[in-house]
Amino acid sequence: MKSFKKKLEIKKIINQIEGGVTQKDIISPSYVNTTNPNFIEIEKTYYAGLIIINYFREYQEIILKPFMDLPENINISIFYEKQDKYKVIRDLTYHIGNVGAQLKDIKKNNQEIDIAAFTYQDAKYIRKELQINNEDLYFLYIYMEIFNEDKKELENQLNKIEGICNATGLATRRATFRQEQTLLATLPLFQNNYQIKNSAKRNVLSSGLTATYPFISSTIFDENGIFYRYRFL
Repeated sequence: MKSFKKKLEIKKIINQIEGGVTQKDIISPSYVNTTNPNFIEIEKTYYAGLIIINYFREYQEIILKPFMDLPENINISIFYEKQDKYKVIRDLTYHIGNVGAQLKDIKKNNQEIDIAAFTYQDAKYIRKELQINNEDLYFLYIYMEIFNEDKKELENQLNKIEGICNATGLATRRATFRQEQTLLATLPLFQNNYQIKNSAKRNVLSSGLTATYPFISSTIFDENGIFYRYRFL
């Protein structure tokens, strides 16, 4: 009896190795083309990604508000990474000391003085918020995935969304040669790949996180449905 059960277990493992159908096989698309750097084709639908790389310094309302009622096919993914406050304060203090010493050495007519002074004041402001106002620091990442069954329409949608982003203070970059990573980031897989993180990473204080909340109503209704998933790390 024991040998029979063992044989069944071995046969099950062999079937899985040699091509047995798994849950992954059932949900996987039948055709995926990743050869084009500008989009991914999945079962006759084209997907192109946008990476948000910068924001207005001061936001008075929700960052993604202009995209909530758009008729375009668009998926948006937001990632937050909470940073170690004490390590951040230590690094900021070191940075402030170095930049402060540089400011004394830079000549007044040198163009670098404006940039150095800007980062110096930013570092001092963030450190004050962390130490005095008990704020926390996060890294923020926002990705957008636009999809359409027609390549020309997809390009029109990309141009439209890029225009809206620029008008509302969101600087974007197309995910050229990084389409697969951006697509995975906008699926409910919690994958924020290192190959795109450096482009999207921006710091934000905890008080600024409210501007990234993706809804503006306490009651949410969409006839096509809204998928909202979160995980605390």
